Amino acid sequence: MYKLCKTEQSAQRQRQLENGLLRMMASRRYEEITVSDLCENLQIPRKSFYRYFSSKDGALYALIDHTLMEYEGFAIPFNNRSGRTLKSDMLRYFLFWVEHKSLLDALERGGMSGVLVERAVSHSLSESVMPKRFLQGDSLEICRQVTMFAVCGLMSMVLTWHHDGFQQSAEWMADIACRLLGKPLFPGAEALF
Repeated sequence: MYKLCKTEQSAQRQRQLENGLLRMMASRRYEEITVSDLCENLQIPRKSFYRYFSSKDGALYALIDHTLMEYEGFAIPFNNRSGRTLKSDMLRYFLFWVEHKSLLDALERGGMSGVLVERAVSHSLSESVMPKRFLQGDSLEICRQVTMFAVCGLMSMVLTWHHDGFQQSAEWMADIACRLLGKPLFPGAEALF
């Protein structure tokens, strides 16, 4: 896994290592890259790498997790709802992934897009992110299931959109996401409940 850094300097160094991995993944598949290759490319001793990560996978997970945490900063805080709509939130979401195309490229090239979905689900179910506040009155298990459904669906939309070369606009994607998240999936489904 990876170390949670306690100082800003340590966190910056960790991010440099993660970004070095991402740069290498721009030209090589993930499984072809070794820790030695990464350290040589960044001109650092291997022991420096292991101060932050237990393995190459740890560096990849940190890269993905820190990107997901960036999204939390990219999005307007939930408690500041003024002017926020589902559409504006979804537009921010799709624009965020356009900005992080290099990560999507690297994961797709390595056949590892599923790792992003896994990490996104895990991240969204964490105590700090879990949207219990959105689903007030529902049990924790219902909140978990709804969150997993929404995150997997949105990530699948992003990955397919990326794979197709972002042919549709972020606004078009946001409209589709709003349609899926804001209405029942099937006409007349509300009558079932």
